[in-house]
Amino acid sequence: MNSKIKKLSGDVAVKVGGHVVSLTNLDKVYWPGEGYTKGDLIQYYFEVAKYILPYLKDRPLIMKRYPNGINAPSFHQHDVNEAPAYVRTETLEVEGHTVDYIIGDNLPTLIYMANLGAIERHPWHSRVRNLDRPDWFVFDLDPQGVSWEEICEVALSCKGILDSLELDSYAKTSGSRGIHVYVPIKPRYSYQQIADFALRVAKLVEQENPDVATLERSLKKRKKARIYVDHMQNARGKSVVAPYSVRPKQGATVSAPLEWSEVKRKKVTISDFTIKNMLERLKRKGDLFREVLTNRQSLDRAMIKLEGLSDKPEAKRAGA
Repeated sequence: MNSKIKKLSGDVAVKVGGHVVSLTNLDKVYWPGEGYTKGDLIQYYFEVAKYILPYLKDRPLIMKRYPNGINAPSFHQHDVNEAPAYVRTETLEVEGHTVDYIIGDNLPTLIYMANLGAIERHPWHSRVRNLDRPDWFVFDLDPQGVSWEEICEVALSCKGILDSLELDSYAKTSGSRGIHVYVPIKPRYSYQQIADFALRVAKLVEQENPDVATLERSLKKRKKARIYVDHMQNARGKSVVAPYSVRPKQGATVSAPLEWSEVKRKKVTISDFTIKNMLERLKRKGDLFREVLTNRQSLDRAMIKLEGLSDKPEAKRAGA
């Protein structure tokens, strides 16, 4: 299998990374509006593999499978009872249960999951070798009834607060509705420490944007036209979609890393990045998220500074 193949069809067995991977029903249409097939999905993941695999490496993966396309029933799968020998699995304890997770190690595994109809890639925030110590945490800005410009403003507000804590942050489209803001860290803090820290930052984001941002999780209780600053995906076993992952949305959108200058200009949006053009953007800009893998930040000073910001965020940040 190589990147020169333009159309995968039928049922085939291909050699990938020294292993034979069986691909089936490649002509099945997954995106009816565009006519994109399961073969198109697999071809995309093959081509983007060198960019996405570093964000999956050594991490438990959660599959959401769409065996009959994005408009048909789907289901989450954590536990994998049977898998080919080239697919690494690890037995982990999660909320009192043992689960055999797929680990995102290699290209054959990436292709195998796509053949199962797993459109998205959802990695844990920690790696197997240090399972209880995440090496990033995330704010998922999930909008309901607001403009893209407002989403960008809240993302910039989140960045500003993190800047005041002397923490670098990185943005990407969710590929669905909103923006994800990542903060890479040294893997020495517990999930509980990260969850507590993220909650306090999210409260500051809400305080800075009272007319649009909210921490109300319940849709029934949430006011209309709000952006939910979701900090709750930072618990053990939780996840958000990986950079460069495809989403089961119209147009076959992709979760695309952004430059903060693009967020500031508010000129790009979710639908701009798809399986048909993501590779071209990567060729032009490279992996805009690569520092998430290498920028191991300490939270020690940030935790102290956050204590001061939590009282009067506007006044404290103005004098920071």
